[in-house]
Amino acid sequence: MASTATTTTVETALCIIPPENVWEQIQTIRSIHDKAYPRWMPHINLIYPFVPENNFDNIKVQLELICNRRKPFQIQFNQSSFEYFKQRGELCTYHLRPTTSTDIVELQKSIQNQLSNIIKTKRAFEAHLTLGQTTASEISNTLIDVKNKWTTIEFTVDRIYMISRENHLDNLFTIKREILLLSQEESIPLAISNKPSVINYLCIIPTNEFSSFLLRLFEHTSFQPLKPFRLILAEYEAGPVNTDLRSKLESTLKFTINFTQDSINYDETTSRVYLKPTNIEPIHQLNILDDSKYDGTLTLGILHKDDFNKVNDRFMKNWTIDTNQFEIDRIYLIDIKGRSQFIFRLKN
Repeated sequence: MASTATTTTVETALCIIPPENVWEQIQTIRSIHDKAYPRWMPHINLIYPFVPENNFDNIKVQLELICNRRKPFQIQFNQSSFEYFKQRGELCTYHLRPTTSTDIVELQKSIQNQLSNIIKTKRAFEAHLTLGQTTASEISNTLIDVKNKWTTIEFTVDRIYMISRENHLDNLFTIKREILLLSQEESIPLAISNKPSVINYLCIIPTNEFSSFLLRLFEHTSFQPLKPFRLILAEYEAGPVNTDLRSKLESTLKFTINFTQDSINYDETTSRVYLKPTNIEPIHQLNILDDSKYDGTLTLGILHKDDFNKVNDRFMKNWTIDTNQFEIDRIYLIDIKGRSQFIFRLKN
């Protein structure tokens, strides 16, 4: 699919952004050593410079063709991840490299190939997360210092981000679009799979950490996961996003939903396994839950009934105060194949 974009700009980027719960160590280092700390969030650039922001929607459609077919993957940074580039003169830029880079390199290559008509680069891709700058004479001591204080972090990459600082009053990068990694052409649960493709869905999608915790419970079972897991709130006709709905949702404060050891359920009629939140009231306060069709449950996927007792036992044993909840800071508008069409960001 050809793009109408003909230029690139240093004011935009296509990147991976770690979840905020692993930022603390990274930001502690960057706040002292990285000259770009105020402007950039922690990130791994996939394409930079990138296309102007007014081409984001067009490029997003192209990238969904490949990203929606790719599986989420893990990235780990441990003490062996610290490396550096030599810059001009005496300067060095030091950074973190994933312990295993195969998945991210393959993802970047597929994106580069998809956009080869507009994105030109002579430099081989090297996945890295910049931490700071120092001099060649100080780089060894700097790396020793940060390594000694470093604790391994790991997170799931299930989406990539289009970010921009175009037109930002403080010249700061902000997230403008997200593209999900879904592993295949996904479908909505059996109960609603016969809906026409002109219908989209307003959904809550759990955090990477919460989803990873759940997936581990289904290892070595017949589970067919819905990717991503989702709590469907209502149907929404395809077309422009209603400005009133956007204003209402984006003025709503973010909130947390909780689960207990009794939250996991199984529907033998549809083979659907799902979680029922204990506190449905915050969801009702959004005033978009269609109670006539959707019950406020988080659908996980399809499971053979013989495996449910095994999964239920695992859930009971692994349930803790840290894994029984996740924060809702955005509502997704997705299409019949699970592709993100719009993201409503709740108020902090």
